[in-house]
Amino acid sequence: MKRLILVLVTIFMVEVVLGVQPLRKPFIQIKIDGKNFRNSDILTVTPGQQLTMNVDMEGGRRDFCKFPDTYADISGAAQILSRGENGLTYQANGVKSEWKLMDEKVSFDPDEFIQVKTLTNPNTYQIQVSTANFSQSFLKISVKANWQFTQNEIMLKEENLAESTIYFKVAGTTDVWFTTPNIKANGVKNDQIAEKLTSVQAVCDSIENYFYKLNFAAVQQSIHDLQASITALKATIDEVKSGSPSYKISISFIGLPSDNPFQDVNTLNTVKTSWTILQPLVSDLRQKMDSLPEQPSRESKDKLVNLIANYADWQYKLPENTFKLILRYMPELNVDSIRIPGNIQVIAEEKTVTNYPQTTTDFKAFLDHRIAQVPNEIQKINSTQSRLQAIRLFDGMLRSYVTSINWAEWVNTR
Repeated sequence: MKRLILVLVTIFMVEVVLGVQPLRKPFIQIKIDGKNFRNSDILTVTPGQQLTMNVDMEGGRRDFCKFPDTYADISGAAQILSRGENGLTYQANGVKSEWKLMDEKVSFDPDEFIQVKTLTNPNTYQIQVSTANFSQSFLKISVKANWQFTQNEIMLKEENLAESTIYFKVAGTTDVWFTTPNIKANGVKNDQIAEKLTSVQAVCDSIENYFYKLNFAAVQQSIHDLQASITALKATIDEVKSGSPSYKISISFIGLPSDNPFQDVNTLNTVKTSWTILQPLVSDLRQKMDSLPEQPSRESKDKLVNLIANYADWQYKLPENTFKLILRYMPELNVDSIRIPGNIQVIAEEKTVTNYPQTTTDFKAFLDHRIAQVPNEIQKINSTQSRLQAIRLFDGMLRSYVTSINWAEWVNTR
């Protein structure tokens, strides 16, 4: 153990105390079709294209072996016997020391649009671009080098690791790589950033769903969660850019998670007015039904068709999403009992009655049910419409927040 400690101290003294400059962190030198590429660089390609790539690890222990004068300055205290990219042998005070590359392994982690084949030349590979329809792809490259240090009977091992990612963009295609109802990302795809973007959209979805449930306490908490998730997104983007200064991305936030609920507030105001009209309408129609003769005639049939058409016309003039809103905010109300029955609606459309007695009985029963239900419906609609006004407050909070973000674009969808 004492001998091992002595060796480690010797190495430290030689490489740090006497070192002219510290060793560079291991990195991968990439050359594709003769052009140098750095980590996170983007290469424009065409479907089916073949490229030749050279991969070499630089920095780390290789720097020490290739340039001992620069990174260790041992030339004055030791005799260098041999040096090169795969090893260094030197002798100091009669003791011989050696660094030697034992093995160096290159591995690739592409997506489904890139294939890599090993060629006969050392560290040379062929990249095959897919002919499939895609806009972006990537290739992650990892290199692991194992070095061995020997001095007398002492032997130490050292591992150098390096990773790089090259991005491929198909010529003529869009650079939009992430799109959801509230977010769009342009530039180079990055899995870390994609994960954060997905989290932001998930919070937006939660806010919208809590609005539908009128759970405003949860809405408020989710707005705080949204701010935290967007802050985490920005931090991840900054981290990626710091590790790869050439990395480019553009984020657009689209609309607000309150957009649809905000529109529901306006729609429900119109629905409220429609139900105010409905209450006297059904009472009037029921009274007029009682005045119809029991026996059919051309005149009585025309009056019956006209009365049915009056209710059908009220229903047709409802806002488009009326029944959807009732199901969303007032599920206790039965929308099927509000709609005019299908067999009666046909009469309003075709303007003819084939079975006068049965139609009269059915329509009276429908009106009786509506007269009984309308007051409860009005109460529910008024209560819900009043509660929905809180959406305007939270919508203002969301709008104020997104407009304060100066590192991304906000697209107003209203």
